[in-house]
Amino acid sequence: MKRKMAMALAAVLVAGSLPVTVSAATFTDINEVSWASSTIQAVSDKGLINGYEDGTFRAKNNVTYSEAMVMIYNLMDKTGNLKAGATNTLPMYQSVLNTYKIPTWSQSTVAYGLSAQILMASDLPKFTTNGVANPATRQDVAVMFGRALSAKYDIYAGTGVKYNDVWRISDDAMPYVDLLTRLGIVSGDDNGNFNPTANITRAEMAVMMNKTYDLLTNDLANTGEITQIVNHDGNYYDIDVKMDNGERNKLTISDDNISIYNKDGSKEMPISSLTKGDKVSLVFDGMVITKIYLLDEEASAQEKYDAVGYIYSLKDGYLNLESENTGETTKYKIDTNCTYYLDGKKTTESNIKNVISDNSDKYVYAGLYTETKNEKVDGKRQDVLYAKAVYVTVKDEYTQTGEVTDFSSTTVFYKASGSNARKSVDFASDCEFYIGDKKSSAKNLEEMAESGTVYVKVTVSSKGKATKVVMTEDKFTDNTASSTYTVKGFNKDRIIVSRGGTSTTYEFGSTSDITYYIWEKGATKWSEVSFRGAESFYDGDDDKDDYTTMYARMNFDKSGKITAIYMVKDNEREAAFGESEASEKKGTVESIKDGKLKFKTSSTEYTLLNKYNVDPKDEDTDNENLYGEDADGSMKKYPLVIGGAQTSSLTVLTRMANCDDVTLYAEVRANANNEITRIDARLTAAEGKLVEYDKGKKEFTLETPDGSQFKLKTVSNPKTDSDDYDAEDLETTGYRGSSVKLEFNNDGEISKIIVTDSKYNSGTKRVKGTASVDGSKIKIDGKSYSWDSKTYITSSSFTYSSKDMFERMLKDKDIEVYVEATISDKDKVERINAKVKSAEGEFVEYDNGSVTIETDTRSWVFNTVSKNTLLKNCGLDDEKEFEKKEGKNVTLEFDSDGLVEEL
Repeated sequence: MKRKMAMALAAVLVAGSLPVTVSAATFTDINEVSWASSTIQAVSDKGLINGYEDGTFRAKNNVTYSEAMVMIYNLMDKTGNLKAGATNTLPMYQSVLNTYKIPTWSQSTVAYGLSAQILMASDLPKFTTNGVANPATRQDVAVMFGRALSAKYDIYAGTGVKYNDVWRISDDAMPYVDLLTRLGIVSGDDNGNFNPTANITRAEMAVMMNKTYDLLTNDLANTGEITQIVNHDGNYYDIDVKMDNGERNKLTISDDNISIYNKDGSKEMPISSLTKGDKVSLVFDGMVITKIYLLDEEASAQEKYDAVGYIYSLKDGYLNLESENTGETTKYKIDTNCTYYLDGKKTTESNIKNVISDNSDKYVYAGLYTETKNEKVDGKRQDVLYAKAVYVTVKDEYTQTGEVTDFSSTTVFYKASGSNARKSVDFASDCEFYIGDKKSSAKNLEEMAESGTVYVKVTVSSKGKATKVVMTEDKFTDNTASSTYTVKGFNKDRIIVSRGGTSTTYEFGSTSDITYYIWEKGATKWSEVSFRGAESFYDGDDDKDDYTTMYARMNFDKSGKITAIYMVKDNEREAAFGESEASEKKGTVESIKDGKLKFKTSSTEYTLLNKYNVDPKDEDTDNENLYGEDADGSMKKYPLVIGGAQTSSLTVLTRMANCDDVTLYAEVRANANNEITRIDARLTAAEGKLVEYDKGKKEFTLETPDGSQFKLKTVSNPKTDSDDYDAEDLETTGYRGSSVKLEFNNDGEISKIIVTDSKYNSGTKRVKGTASVDGSKIKIDGKSYSWDSKTYITSSSFTYSSKDMFERMLKDKDIEVYVEATISDKDKVERINAKVKSAEGEFVEYDNGSVTIETDTRSWVFNTVSKNTLLKNCGLDDEKEFEKKEGKNVTLEFDSDGLVEEL
């Protein structure tokens, strides 16, 4: 099978859309909102918001929560920003969506919102009341937009919003309102108010969507890849960018006229940090580029330069460099045309010498571009290392890695990576200790060091003390060490290899400087071949050779140049390298981010495949006939099992791994590229709130504080920690919403349910009757009860849920409220379900399923029966006839469900 490198990159963007029923040109009513008419036409033309079949847009109508989520989904779809893995998740949330009576037409998009964390489970009760859709507030929609944009923009980068009514914006909504204000998506009214609790209208929604669309599509249209970069002595740079839309931008920039930022805009960087092949986004102000965002991770110094380390000396035409990895010193001869840079700006050798002299108490860090020349030295020909360019920066500290040989409360002893040098560093008084990415203590690291072979990364200050110590079970990446790679491409100019999901390209100065070795089928030793022989071995033979993967190891010299390449085909890997393709790892999962899984005690990142499709007919997860689809479309054995979960999917696994309130244990099997080929995972601990428990089905739904919901399996009769309740009690509605801690068996099934706080829902007494206020208490059917600190209020009659608003309603002499309440053993009201029996006041308006009246105290909004039923009961032919009642005193009559049925 012929193997040739493909030096091209293709990107396909597929964007769907929701149907458009009416075009903007036919809207008959948008002149009623002249300030938004052009925007309404724009969003309709873009297919973002539909009109109505009668040719109207109804700009003043409120937008319901379900409608808002459909619009946001459509917006993200149109701009190519749908979150991978969050679509087609309806089956996962079907039950909870039905529970909260989310309309069928919006369920798939609401499920997406939950998967993409645009919505939280705690948001769902707002969507409907007794099956009637509720209008969304401005601040709730701002939260939804903000969460949708949080993957691209930093929600905590602002300094606080400046609206006059900022005190009315909830703490949860504040950062999202701030983000949208900074991005220009929302603004205040003419009086400088944001009006967070006001219902959002279709016109306002159109403006938000149009601005967000322009923001996202501008970013998308202006992304591309740097194809060439020329440094003119650090004074200015010529950069060619091939845009994703096929256009080319040729830029001449300097640090004085343009700003370079990392992906999230949190760090400004010099132009010298850009390299060929970087993915960038260009930001225009009119026709002028003002900013460049580096979308790729900034290249590490070890990837960018031929050699990196600390300058030991620079004199007599030689530079001595102490390797950042090994601590060994290498001598480089200064090339006649060697160029020097200090912090990316061109300078002179004399100035660099002054920098070294003036910073004797610091570390002068350098990246070198080098060249090896074969020339006579003392009458003999030998290779001489030359420094062609030297990039210098001054650091207050340096970092080194190695294998731990001893560890105490005051000192770490280690063997430096890539050498036999023995090192020891004492800890500074403020030294920070980590196990992987998690902060720990010196005591925990000492215990880990005693458990077996571990590795350490030490950051040393200019005073020679360790300021940060990171310990893991895996070796830290060392680009000069010989590791096994997957070969992605090979020719006379370069070799492209991949390891741990990251591809690296090594350019060849000359193929004659490298020795090539191949391991042929059935061989017992390596055979040295020419470059042509290695290329032929890589290309294979169409008739006789059908290998799947080529592996390689490489040897490097002290400057980081390749000196030898060892190549082997997949079926001979174990014989050649003495290692099998697969490795196994088990432990508690730290996180899953960007498709990479990390364990808490390891720095290694394991790459997840795109799919782990398990045959639904095969319930035996240990059966070797389980298959999944590989990246190249072929079917291989890639099962994913989450013990105890109702659904084993990559989405569920990711949500579990990233939830702070559950502990996920996993055993993974990975190939040589650290790509996970099998996952066996299960929860070992969890806490949150009980949503629903069905003992017969052995199903438990847990909601964690971040809003995630997990459907879990239980044993037949889970234990509790108290005689006050058993598993059957937990099935009752009285325990729903209780705070719980869960314990699991080795199969990941819930074996014990501990109720830690059931004060909100576990009351045993129920009371009902007309309610009123008695001082600081609530009186129900003639008896007074104290409020609980978190009394939960629901109603079919209105959408107000705060205790303060409910008390104000009870104090209003023009409104009569009937309640059914749950009372605790301490006579505190835990839960209230309220229905309005009657209300009187001045009629304000009827709007899309709600009536507003004004009493002597304030305006109140009440939910109504369907429009047609209400019109019939009121003897009206059209909702516009309600306008005739504006300003008149009316009495509202409510049906048995608490909905206004007549006025």
